[in-house]
Amino acid sequence: MFEIEDYRDELELIFAEALEEIAALPAGLSERGQELLALSHPLYNGGRANVISYLLPYWLREQTHGPIELYRDIAVGNIHAMLHFFLLDDAMDGSGENPDGVRGSLALSQLLDELFKQRYRRHFPHDSTLWNCYRKYLGEWASAVYSESAKPMNPSDSGQLARKAAPVKICATGMMLHAGRPDRIPDVEEAVDLALAVLQLSDDWADWRDDLPVSNCNAFLSIVRDLLSLRNEEVLDERSVRRAIYNRHAVDRLAEIAESYVGRLRRIPNTPDRLIAFAYAIAQSIRKNALQVDESTQKLALEGGFSNILSKSRK
Repeated sequence: MFEIEDYRDELELIFAEALEEIAALPAGLSERGQELLALSHPLYNGGRANVISYLLPYWLREQTHGPIELYRDIAVGNIHAMLHFFLLDDAMDGSGENPDGVRGSLALSQLLDELFKQRYRRHFPHDSTLWNCYRKYLGEWASAVYSESAKPMNPSDSGQLARKAAPVKICATGMMLHAGRPDRIPDVEEAVDLALAVLQLSDDWADWRDDLPVSNCNAFLSIVRDLLSLRNEEVLDERSVRRAIYNRHAVDRLAEIAESYVGRLRRIPNTPDRLIAFAYAIAQSIRKNALQVDESTQKLALEGGFSNILSKSRK
């Protein structure tokens, strides 16, 4: 979907290097890290949703023209960072799980964070401006995960949508600093935020059933609430969501917002073509889902079954 095959050789190389470093971690943690890495490999296990994490350096190379070793180091570092934040999310969501599982997630996460920093420090010393930027992105992430259930997710706020993945921006910032173009950092930050916002909209559409108990955290469910004019205290259930999908064009609305973000992305000067293609492909997948819903609705209406579905959803 995101031209994975174009990067097959590089993906084989960077995942092999990441595997070598994770395999050297302490026993037990090493095995778990290797399992997570294997699940994230886009060439073998369908772990394509996170391709922006490790392909962004290559997308930016078309404009920054640095040595290939730089982009490989940053890509490997990004793989470690991706797994690091995945484990933190897992630990925060697993308060009711076996404490040993949470403890393992936190321990492995810390080691992966260090592997990420080791790769970046090959090109950005401890006093580099990059690390000030990273602390800012880390603050955005921390604020998002801390308050995500307190404030409803606003699908029209690209910054809020992107905040949980804010550390991804360190890669783009690093590339601009290495190329001697710090003036371009605001543009690349905005571009990455918009692409991440589109990705979050897609994730929220895919996860809406799982997110029903915490509907505030899901942008698609925020659209549903708005279309159904639900009050904050009203519980959102699956029947209500389906009514919004089939009767209120909720997926159409989601697709419109995603497409508007792609439009804004296109207007940012010097945005890498591959980053635009990534966001566009995701937005188009949402649009395809919206069209499929419309087709299903029309077919049911013609067959006389749509009114039956609506009457059931109202019960």
